[in-house]
Amino acid sequence: MIDRRTFFKQLAAAAAIGLGPGLRRARAYETPADQGHLIMILQRGGLDGLFAFAPIDDPRLASLRPTLAATVLAQGIRLAGTGFGAHPSCAKLAELYGAGELAFAPCAGTIDKSRSHFQAQDLFELGTGRLGGDTGFMARAAQALGGTGNAISFTQAVPLAFQGMVVPPEVAPLAGSGLHLPQGEVLEAIRRAHRGRKTGDELEQAISTENEIEATAGMEIAATRGAPGANQFPALAQHMGRMLAANPRLGLAFIDLGGFDTHIAEDANLSRSLDNFSAGIVALKDALGASAWRRTRLVVMTEFGRTVHENGTQGTDHGHGGLALVVGGSIAGARLLAGFPGLAERDLNDSRDLPVLVDWRDLIGQSLASLFGISSAQLDGVFPGRPGQKILV
Repeated sequence: MIDRRTFFKQLAAAAAIGLGPGLRRARAYETPADQGHLIMILQRGGLDGLFAFAPIDDPRLASLRPTLAATVLAQGIRLAGTGFGAHPSCAKLAELYGAGELAFAPCAGTIDKSRSHFQAQDLFELGTGRLGGDTGFMARAAQALGGTGNAISFTQAVPLAFQGMVVPPEVAPLAGSGLHLPQGEVLEAIRRAHRGRKTGDELEQAISTENEIEATAGMEIAATRGAPGANQFPALAQHMGRMLAANPRLGLAFIDLGGFDTHIAEDANLSRSLDNFSAGIVALKDALGASAWRRTRLVVMTEFGRTVHENGTQGTDHGHGGLALVVGGSIAGARLLAGFPGLAERDLNDSRDLPVLVDWRDLIGQSLASLFGISSAQLDGVFPGRPGQKILV
């Protein structure tokens, strides 16, 4: 009998080479050397941004988060000029901040107030401010840049953000060697292929075990939508960087990561995830190389933030405003974007969450404009209804 680890690897590898519609391997292009890259990273599950980058100068922090703020208050890495400190698990991100290659918005997000993972993620990926639509924002951005051969998705299948492209993006599911099974149509195809066999029983047991592990951590399994966990990100990011450096024409890239839904025992779970996430960002920078890194911008967002108060199980619940990062070799970094109102109850959304002070469409839109020279009229097509707030320089 094969062990669980080997079984997962075989199944994930099978998914990576083409089970399910829309899975295609990236091909090489001979392309101009001066093309930039916009890399979108979606942290599915709702990252607790106040854990990663905490307002350590706010006197209310310790009482609102007696468990979750203890480490950052004692060992946090101060982010100069902001009143914030990076959790030790984000030390590599703090180094990028110090080098002027990272800026952060503690109160970013979509207009959604439902606190539903699925609604908030859909709003983010569609980018119109509506829950329905024929195209995602990455598809419209690709069209604005020419529409053909300029986009790649490091996911198991084409995500909603790329929905509606006439020529679909390249798809490179780099998580094929990990232990997490894919979700949705790909997983159902694997189940059908093994149904009625001994391997089918082993598959169902593996799925059940994985579900139990994630439930113990208080996570909504479906909220990851098949995204790999952050523990895999350092290896994935290295491969991403090499592929993008070798294919300058791929100006738009998307990847999602799971494991940020921390209702229970957040300190241990999120510390581990953030440490791997931070290492992955540095691995991506190194793999791109200095020249490509200067022309690259990463925008990191989550569908919503978490409650300001920690809950009774030493975790946090679904909130509103969350942490967004802008990272790259030529950004105006080492600063806080769009302000921070503080943790007084009167300044919170519904007296419990951070507000949204910067709209996701403006944050991404201005990155598109900075990298590719997209006009204001074109941005209105990519993000209809965007507020037009000026954030980046």
